[in-house]
Amino acid sequence: MASWRAKQALSLTTLGALLSTTGAGATDSAIEARLRALEAEIARLRPLEAEVAKLRREARGAKTQAKSATNVANAAVAPKGSSDPPPPAVFVGFKNGLFVETQDKAYSFKVGGRILIDGGGIALPLNGFDNQVGGRQLRLEVEGRAASIYFYKLQYDLAGIGQITGNNQVLGGIRDAYFGIQSPLFALPFAKDPAYVMIGSMFEPFSLEAINSSKYRDFIERSLAVDAFQPDRHVGLAVGAYGHDWSFKGGVFSTSFADASQNPGRGYPAIWGIPRLYIPNAGGGPAFASNTTWWQSTGGGQYFDVTGRLTYAPIHTEHDLLHVGASGRYHQPNDSTAANDDRVLALGNRLRSEANILGQGLIGTPDLSCGVIVGPIPQNIFNSSAFSGKCTKNVESFGVELAASHGPFGIQAEYFGAFYNRDQSAINRATYLTAATAATGVIPVTGAQVPFTPGGRSAYFDGYYVQGTYWITGEERAQAYDLHDKNGATFGQLKIKNPFSAGGWGAWGLAARFSSVDLNNGPYNGNTLYNLLAITTLVAPNPFARTYIANAGINGGRQQDLTIGVNWYPDVGFAFQANWTRVMNVVAPLNLYNGGQFPALLGANYTGAHPNLFEMRAKVYW
Repeated sequence: MASWRAKQALSLTTLGALLSTTGAGATDSAIEARLRALEAEIARLRPLEAEVAKLRREARGAKTQAKSATNVANAAVAPKGSSDPPPPAVFVGFKNGLFVETQDKAYSFKVGGRILIDGGGIALPLNGFDNQVGGRQLRLEVEGRAASIYFYKLQYDLAGIGQITGNNQVLGGIRDAYFGIQSPLFALPFAKDPAYVMIGSMFEPFSLEAINSSKYRDFIERSLAVDAFQPDRHVGLAVGAYGHDWSFKGGVFSTSFADASQNPGRGYPAIWGIPRLYIPNAGGGPAFASNTTWWQSTGGGQYFDVTGRLTYAPIHTEHDLLHVGASGRYHQPNDSTAANDDRVLALGNRLRSEANILGQGLIGTPDLSCGVIVGPIPQNIFNSSAFSGKCTKNVESFGVELAASHGPFGIQAEYFGAFYNRDQSAINRATYLTAATAATGVIPVTGAQVPFTPGGRSAYFDGYYVQGTYWITGEERAQAYDLHDKNGATFGQLKIKNPFSAGGWGAWGLAARFSSVDLNNGPYNGNTLYNLLAITTLVAPNPFARTYIANAGINGGRQQDLTIGVNWYPDVGFAFQANWTRVMNVVAPLNLYNGGQFPALLGANYTGAHPNLFEMRAKVYW
């Protein structure tokens, strides 16, 4: 600044000298030329003055920050007379939630959360809401590190997970709740970072989309196939590791905070069914039960899973990505029934047509554990506790996944299959109960009267989805790929090129998805099944034929959806989404949800319907 004033003084002196020479015969044109030269010199010096002023402001800001850091460091001085070392300096940030971290990064603590508000409506609401709005997720969470090697997370949902099969139950509460260790003692020769061990409630390592956070998904809800076959969160022990282009996680898991009944005890009744109706005996004898549902006990519910997932990204650059992966899960129900383990033993009954807030559930299997039996026999004639919950011995599931992106274009697809290995003798006994005579309890087991088994000793269900995305504003999905997540390889926050807060339009994207789930096994399904049941129930009543037809296979239904979506992320932490879903194909089932669980009753037949669902979401997360 001093140099500028010196130059200014010099210029003024020069001007005075020029003016003093006017009387010495200088021409007017010469004076004007010199004045113009002087004005040009002054104009050249003005930007330098502005630059000096900017540097002074930056220096004052740096001085203020240094003073603040000094205050933080000074606050970390041990009290006089104390032999303890001073605590480390602590830095606090508010950019994405409340974040606190020590200077050496050994300790950190973050407070985060999310608010997801959904609303929408249905054209042709078969069994859902005409329109509905509500809080889909209202979550608070804390997570962090300790002593450089320990990590932890606790997440609580105040809104719940939505409608649960049959009784409209809503489960709120704990979601993630785990802690773990990632120590140099677990170093791997082929990975930069060491392996980790974690225990608590966490996502089982199964599927790419299943573990992807709702903060970052390209659609409001997961696909039909993922929601049908993914295990979600369970309490367990897991180990994991990751490298530059691969990830692995595997573990052993049991109960879940999202189970319909988290701690079922012996004698706990099934939550689905029709209460037993006792009819007085005209002959004066004891009353007997009509042909309605026999509520079975669970016998306890400690199932367990062994689950693992491996991923590899042969192409992973800033602009291009190719990801492949495979998952496997072994599920042993033990004494569980659909009263608690409904996500496996009543497969598909939680599906809500990819618009959960609207509650339209169209498919789902019956209770595959024999926990709910259509039986007219008085309970004191035959005790079924020996096989209640024993009809399914184990379930083996698998999934394969693919994701690729190039610039703003992205594709993703997954296929799932589940083998149900069942106990033939337990199924037979359950079937005999169904066909028994109400008045006498006699089980017809001779000759051609032996009932057919419900679904047989094995069953296979499958599903898949294919989706594509395009970011109009040029964002690239490859930049959001995350191999370091403790849940396994997934996609995180999209890098927004021109945030709305900085004068841009944020990130705008289009998405389309086709999904399919098939939960049918057996010779009869759809309209054929319903027509045969109607004939044997209403037109030509024949309990034995009705039982044979209903038990000839497992009729969970089949559904295919097409979803179109628009996404807008104005800034990190804010998003608006809109989805339109059309049910392209539905084959109605005998399931727990729509009244078709029991061969004696005909549930609603939705085969051939094509409802349209429209849903919007506003979300904020930090």
